[in-house]
Amino acid sequence: MATAETSEIACPFCSYKTTGEYQILLHMETDHPEDDNSPFVVRDDSNLAASIGAGGDEEIQFLPCPVEGCGEELIRAEFDSHLEMHTAEFEQDSSDENSRGHTSKKLKLSPEAKPSFGTKLSVALRNINDEEPPPRSSDERKASTKEAWRGLLKMPDSPREGSVSSSSKPPRKRLGKSQLGPHANEKRMPDWLVKLLQKDGETAVMERFDEEGNLRRCRVTPNRAEGILPVLQQLLEQDRGVEWAFLCHPAVRHVSKLKREGGFCGYRNIQMLSSYIVGVKSQGHDNLKDKIPSIFEIQDHIEMAWDLGINVQGRDETGGIRGTRKYIGTSEAQAMFCKLGIACDAQGFKPKRLRKDSPSGTPKPQKAHDLLFAHIEAYFTAGCTDYDPKIRCTTLPPIYFQHPGHSLTIIGIQRATDGAKSLIVFDPLYHDPPGIMRHVGHQFVHKDPSQALKLYRRGRAYLEKYHEFEVLKLCPPVGLRGRMRLLRRGR
Repeated sequence: MATAETSEIACPFCSYKTTGEYQILLHMETDHPEDDNSPFVVRDDSNLAASIGAGGDEEIQFLPCPVEGCGEELIRAEFDSHLEMHTAEFEQDSSDENSRGHTSKKLKLSPEAKPSFGTKLSVALRNINDEEPPPRSSDERKASTKEAWRGLLKMPDSPREGSVSSSSKPPRKRLGKSQLGPHANEKRMPDWLVKLLQKDGETAVMERFDEEGNLRRCRVTPNRAEGILPVLQQLLEQDRGVEWAFLCHPAVRHVSKLKREGGFCGYRNIQMLSSYIVGVKSQGHDNLKDKIPSIFEIQDHIEMAWDLGINVQGRDETGGIRGTRKYIGTSEAQAMFCKLGIACDAQGFKPKRLRKDSPSGTPKPQKAHDLLFAHIEAYFTAGCTDYDPKIRCTTLPPIYFQHPGHSLTIIGIQRATDGAKSLIVFDPLYHDPPGIMRHVGHQFVHKDPSQALKLYRRGRAYLEKYHEFEVLKLCPPVGLRGRMRLLRRGR
């Protein structure tokens, strides 16, 4: 082949020509990438903006929660489990009142409603089982061709750090209601909601029962409960149906929604991860000014991250989020934490489909929830220093967890005596019942620990409705990273 200085090199996929070897490979990577993922383009590792349904926005139906004061609007797949959690929440409140001689209330229903998040995983994030590869696609043929060109031109496998595409690509498609929720086209949230959210994080003087059953006045942040993890630790220890359980650092607060606020679950999960960072003075706590950021501050952090070029496709996909009720997810959380200098890692779980022509006897791929359980157990196992106790407490951060329709914060995992596993979560949709709150800071014995834990467990029955998940983890202390890598390799 003639030298790049004197002859043109033609792209094997289109009519583009150039005289530079690097330019031709750059063109192929940016204009003809495999699976539309080019390592030459600065982008998020994971395009996490998501479509809940396979069809267009007109097929997505949001159902208002009928429980008074909830304010959530949910996709149909999430509706039944959402009401079940409300029932469990109410039953614990009612049981606690009855135990103190109060008359039980009825679950109040209302025609009103607002809520959570949807997800479709990008190829880059999928955690796939090893299985027989499918027939070569056109994308794979492109990859093969480019590998041949790399060898011919003696180019490296990946571009130097900081390389950016010089070619102009069309902007990403703006997401709709299926991804951003009922207020996808909102320019500004209503004034009443702004006023409500401005009060978020304020302390208040409340009356609460102490361990002896006496009402006492105390100053608390109503929707940012602290001291819950030690209570759950005791409940898990007392539950005879639990074989073992892992828990994250006890500094994590359960941040729950305000009455009528609607769909800010993604923000609430960011606040829960931030409560760990602030509580243990972890990486980035000074950038958070040692406080849990408000919803408006989180929006500012995300917008500033986009300004800096971090996960900037989020701005194209959402049209901007500042001052709106548009849903956010792990991509936006990742942008914010990266902007604050907080190391984090996003990963998705969606098994490949088994080929129709696979030989008989070929094992079926694991389901998404099985992959998720294995990953979460490995995460906590690598961060544990003592495997003897039934309840194994660690100093690990919690995990941002997203599935179609909702996002939560994983604070642990358990295995029952029958072998069934469940995630232990803080769900921003539900508050901690009085029967939990009155045990904060105390040793106690509970008459029905399994029932008390119901709001915090998400098992197979809950998870198997979904075929894909995403998690965002704050990177653990340096000493644990090597152990976790070895564990993933099966050593």
